[in-house]
Amino acid sequence: MINIFFLLFLIIFIMVAYRNLLWGIGAIIVLLPTYLWRFEFIIFPTSFLELMIIALFVIWLVKDKRYSQINFSLNKKTNNALSGPLQYLLGLWLIVSVLALLTNFTWGSLGLWRAYFLEPMMFLLVFVYSVKGIRDLKFIIVCLMMLLLWLFEIAMYQNFTNYNYLLAYNFPHIKRLTGPFLYPNALSLLTAPLAALFSGLWIYSKDKLQNIHYLVLAIMGVVLAVLSVSQGAILAIGISLFLCLILAKKWYKYGIAILLVLALGVLLIVSTLDFNPRLNLQSSSLDIRFNQWQETRTMLSDNFVLGSGLAGYQNALKPYHQTDWLEIFLYPHNIFLNFWTELGIMGLGIFISLLVYLGCLLKKIFKYNYSLFWPLTLMWSTWLIHGLVDVPYFKNDLAVLFFIMLGFTFLVSTYKKDVKI
Repeated sequence: MINIFFLLFLIIFIMVAYRNLLWGIGAIIVLLPTYLWRFEFIIFPTSFLELMIIALFVIWLVKDKRYSQINFSLNKKTNNALSGPLQYLLGLWLIVSVLALLTNFTWGSLGLWRAYFLEPMMFLLVFVYSVKGIRDLKFIIVCLMMLLLWLFEIAMYQNFTNYNYLLAYNFPHIKRLTGPFLYPNALSLLTAPLAALFSGLWIYSKDKLQNIHYLVLAIMGVVLAVLSVSQGAILAIGISLFLCLILAKKWYKYGIAILLVLALGVLLIVSTLDFNPRLNLQSSSLDIRFNQWQETRTMLSDNFVLGSGLAGYQNALKPYHQTDWLEIFLYPHNIFLNFWTELGIMGLGIFISLLVYLGCLLKKIFKYNYSLFWPLTLMWSTWLIHGLVDVPYFKNDLAVLFFIMLGFTFLVSTYKKDVKI
């Protein structure tokens, strides 16, 4: 049951959100990791993050009778905050997610569907309709800064006190920070895109000294990737910075720093890399990934259209799993295979269409809003590159982060002038 502590915090959140919806949005951003606060609300298992999103959505609907202003029309002439293409894509994605839920229906998969699709889309709707003007966009950036800052502080406290250390990530094993989470990659998956965003905001700002806080936060994000020993995060940040600086012709200014980040990532990988096509207890993480992808492709060849269904990957892979001592992970650890297995080939197609749409948004931003084009490109490229070897979406906070990034990019694309943040 929900205890008095969580109930009190929820009441405070509802009061804050009712007074100012933007403050409610900001609170959810800062408190993304509160999906870890799990309990039963009435008879339904849920988390504090989910309750905040549901409460925010209900307040948004009821306050000032906004429910009467909702417009689901795809007609471009109607006054709708969401553009036609985005409406189509998100509507289709929601429908496909329901089909994936029915493919492997359990009460557990229903909860995951709510947390990964329904509630994040509810949050996006409130986000797009409530964040208005450059001042609000700056507020969102401040909330993302606060999120990264308190995660860094907890991770540093953990580093020096052994707080929340699990045996698998502490001596005699390689020491890896997890922050408030249960495993290291949960920390790096949430903070790596933010580190890339703040790197871009500082590099492409005209007044470097005035915006030094962006550099400090970017360094914090990189430190978290290093101390969590997340090879994927380090390489994703390094490769994204390298490519963006080359394309923006700023390589001569920041090349040494980027080379250091890339070199650090390569060293971390090489130090654990001893590729062997046959897995054993000394196999590297890259060996395990390759093996997992091969097994997943074999499974998908027999389940090409529907995949495994939502939360059905582990059971679907069992007949194809050859390495008894190696656990079957929750997801294939590749962003395209993740969506294919969970949502089927149609879900993968819609996800790829969303990426194409994002490319169109960034192209539009490049034309009118050059100052934010590179920071947003850095953020998305880091997210995507990291996703090639990990799971950057299928977790409560990461799903909401995806829609925060999408909503922010969409809103910036609506400005036909250069926005300074």
